[in-house]
Amino acid sequence: MNDKYTIIIIPPDHSDTCQFQLSKRKKRYLSRGMLIIGLMIIGLFIRNLYLSHYIRGLQSSIDNISQLKSTVEERDQEIATLNEKSIQMIEDSTRIKDLEGKLSSILELHPPSSLSFLSRGIISEAQNSIQANPPLQIPAQNVHIMADNLSILLRGYEAAVLQNEQIKHTPSILPVKGEITSYFGYRQNPFGGWSKEFHDGIDIAANYGSPVLAAADGIIIFADRSSAYGLRIDIDHGNEIVTFYGHNSRLMVKKGDKVEKYDIIAYSGNSGRSTGAHLHYGIIVNGKTVDPLIFPRLQREESNDV
Repeated sequence: MNDKYTIIIIPPDHSDTCQFQLSKRKKRYLSRGMLIIGLMIIGLFIRNLYLSHYIRGLQSSIDNISQLKSTVEERDQEIATLNEKSIQMIEDSTRIKDLEGKLSSILELHPPSSLSFLSRGIISEAQNSIQANPPLQIPAQNVHIMADNLSILLRGYEAAVLQNEQIKHTPSILPVKGEITSYFGYRQNPFGGWSKEFHDGIDIAANYGSPVLAAADGIIIFADRSSAYGLRIDIDHGNEIVTFYGHNSRLMVKKGDKVEKYDIIAYSGNSGRSTGAHLHYGIIVNGKTVDPLIFPRLQREESNDV
């Protein structure tokens, strides 16, 4: 028994006690184990202290890294925004260039209009911004200038298209080559006698079979024979304007056809009530006949250019 140790455990409720007997050898093992466990606990405590101190030392670096990350993200966002602005400006410039070409064609400007010299300089800046690394800053004023130029040009183009449509549908040429032999208004009766008659158009002398052209864009509303004008064509140009062409020898269109200015619609002749080969050309506005020569650019000299 001298080589053994007894451990007695007495419960607080005075129930049965427990006894454990340890030899000296087991006691040594137990002491060494407890020592090792104690050393491990102390080591872990020291390690935690070291890590805590180390982390506190790195906190400033971590804060700097977080700040740098935030700065990089903001920079990336700025670059993306600049690229979007540059791309939008280049797209706007393409639209402006296209609109300028169309406007030049409509307004018959040669060379094309120089409305956007300023815009072209801004576009060059936008292209340089995209190519630069990092992209260059684009002044907000330039973006607004480009948008304003595009808006103005769009409004101008829409107005020009509308104006061009009105011009195309407004009679502006004499429909056949030849000299005007009888004007609009009262005249001596060409069939003899001393009576006068009202002439509701102009007579243009033309060889039999000369091409007759549409004076403007429109839709054929009549293409048939009439008692007074023989083979006659009426064209509705919109805006309450109708042109009519009489005494033709042959018609090239029919009712419902769409025609454009300078299209051949008939060939001149001597049909109907006529004293010789010619074209009777008249214009009706708001249901009343008017002098065809009052329309812009419609002058006798143009008959030689048709």
